[in-house]
Amino acid sequence: MTGREPFGARLRRAMDERGPLCVGIDPHASLLAEWGLNDDVTGLERFSRTVVEAVADRVAVLKPQSAFFERFGSRGVAVLERTVQEARAAGALVLMDAKRGDIGSTMAAYAESFLHQDAPCSPTRSPSPRTSATAR
Repeated sequence: MTGREPFGARLRRAMDERGPLCVGIDPHASLLAEWGLNDDVTGLERFSRTVVEAVADRVAVLKPQSAFFERFGSRGVAVLERTVQEARAAGALVLMDAKRGDIGSTMAAYAESFLHQDAPCSPTRSPSPRTSATAR
């Protein structure tokens, strides 16, 4: 364990100073389109930077959805890293939304990160209850 203050204590202080708002950064394809941005790394970066610049100095927490960055491979992860750095520099805490087995839109984004034509590899898959039952 490092000498860094526990997240819960930092969260309490941030909420006391900035209020309880947590802003999600979920740049899925349809939202990028609604903002007039291309569904590519440039659109991803512009969306993310705009959100950070608009709110990171006022809210307690920013919560980027990792799947929507990962779907662009290493370039998307690099945008995610910059987004986290910029949010922290503005004083916001960052809560990474990186759960697997989530809702349809994020599951589709995770799949896209591995199933596109230039994907470096193929992912493993958890068996569904139906598959597990029939495998016995």
